[in-house]
Amino acid sequence: MANITNIIGGQPYIGGTTTPPNDNKKNKLLNFWKGSQASYDALKQTGGTTASNPGSASTVDFTVTSSASFTVGDVVYVTGTAPGNTTRTEGTVDSLPDATSIVVAFSPAYTSGSSTGYQIDLYDPKTLYIITS
Repeated sequence: MANITNIIGGQPYIGGTTTPPNDNKKNKLLNFWKGSQASYDALKQTGGTTASNPGSASTVDFTVTSSASFTVGDVVYVTGTAPGNTTRTEGTVDSLPDATSIVVAFSPAYTSGSSTGYQIDLYDPKTLYIITS
């Protein structure tokens, strides 16, 4: 068994499909992230707001507590609250106008019926997060 601290790059995993080809180890990689609880928590911003409800917007400017953990080009995931769009939606950081703003580009365009309660995170679904003390 490999020591996780010595693994570099992704490790193959099975995607869990039941339809052929169900042995898709060549097509999927699982990455590992190891860090403290504080470092893990810094990968997300909760309570994000927008100036208005996004309607078919190709970019959305979110106001957050801090944009320090984000860089232009990062893949991010945006989750809204009801009555808005509660589906975790992938986007890309388009710009960081200031220390409390993240502009996210979406394709296809993003629509939501809410201007408050957004979570913007960097949690990659292909990464196993290990929190150390």
